[in-house]
Amino acid sequence: MQPEISVIIPTSRRPASLRRALDKILVCEPAPAEVLVHVDAGDTETVPMIEREFADKATWFQSEITQGPGGGRNHLLQRAKYPIVASFDDDSWPFDKDYFATASQLMWANPQAGVLTGRVTSRGETPAEKTDALTQTASFEGGACVHRREAFFSTSGFLPLRYAYGMEEVDVALQLLDKGWVILRTSSLRIFHDSELQHHISPKINAKHITNTALLAYLRYPIGYWPLGILQIMNRILYSLKKRRFQGVLNGLLAIPFIIGKYRRYRQPVKSDTLRRSRKLLKQK
Repeated sequence: MQPEISVIIPTSRRPASLRRALDKILVCEPAPAEVLVHVDAGDTETVPMIEREFADKATWFQSEITQGPGGGRNHLLQRAKYPIVASFDDDSWPFDKDYFATASQLMWANPQAGVLTGRVTSRGETPAEKTDALTQTASFEGGACVHRREAFFSTSGFLPLRYAYGMEEVDVALQLLDKGWVILRTSSLRIFHDSELQHHISPKINAKHITNTALLAYLRYPIGYWPLGILQIMNRILYSLKKRRFQGVLNGLLAIPFIIGKYRRYRQPVKSDTLRRSRKLLKQK
């Protein structure tokens, strides 16, 4: 029986990568009930490919203004028809063909779970062993997870940042924990990520990591925890310097006042207890 699961994929100007991901997703047994793709603003390459090769297999939507991956996921989760939503990037897909059957079984067996996050294998890595173990965790990976739609809509969703590194998933995860949901990590859901993550060394992304670290603290931390946010910014800078990623550090710092001003209306801090529980889960990782 086909599981009542929607698949969502945000994409931007990577039609060849998206084609591979869709091909892999659609051969799963059973396949998902629907596949939804968000094409970001300015992408003129992807829609023709979808219409030509996946017209009867995937539904696409396109925004007029840039949404980034988080904004794209927001739109797709709103449009999803089913209560369980499997989220991928345009370069990630299931490692096992029974992925959607397993995801459905786990979600219905764990009603407290707002998100299931799987085990990711990147290019050149050996996949983790498939096990039945479930562990609580502080966050999830947007391109390798399964959402409970009800839980997602108890939060304000993803912030529509073009470059959301250091912000996207951890922000929604904090909100989920604050609403009483749990996030479960499982090796029963294995995902291949067709990347070596080399883009993380670019000056632009290095800068965004620093800026977004500050933005997360401003939007979600109670004022009493702002010193922790400052310490996390410093730690992110030290990490960049240790990795010899010098370019982007100054730009990231200088952009903090602008990004906080731009998104200040989204400030909705979580409870202090939520932040403490999240940090405890991080230490157990």
